[in-house]
Amino acid sequence: MRKTVLAVVLSSLVAGVATPALAHGGDRYPGNNRAEAAYLTPARNAEIRREIYQLDNRIYRAQVNRTISPREAEGLRRDARNLKVAYNNSANRGLSIREYRELDRRVATINQRLRAEKWDRDGRRG
Repeated sequence: MRKTVLAVVLSSLVAGVATPALAHGGDRYPGNNRAEAAYLTPARNAEIRREIYQLDNRIYRAQVNRTISPREAEGLRRDARNLKVAYNNSANRGLSIREYRELDRRVATINQRLRAEKWDRDGRRG
């Protein structure tokens, strides 16, 4: 009798513990879709947003300090604006790793162009 009661109690405990775990359907991936897991990284979104914001600030400071001409600054601002549009289009549902890398590459390219414009001291674009 004791073994039977003990078995029933243990099985109900195990079932009670396992049922909530099964009931939520594994919330690790929404809709149990592992393919969507690549998009669930708000840190990537925040990092790209921060880099774009810093890029805008660098362009502004370079123009205020007169290390680049207004014409050079306008071209760089246009590139940064296009980058923001691309970010807004991509970040609607979260960034995939491919989108993140593409945006990061574009930020690095604009940063490199800003450095080149600072050092050429000719006041012309390119």
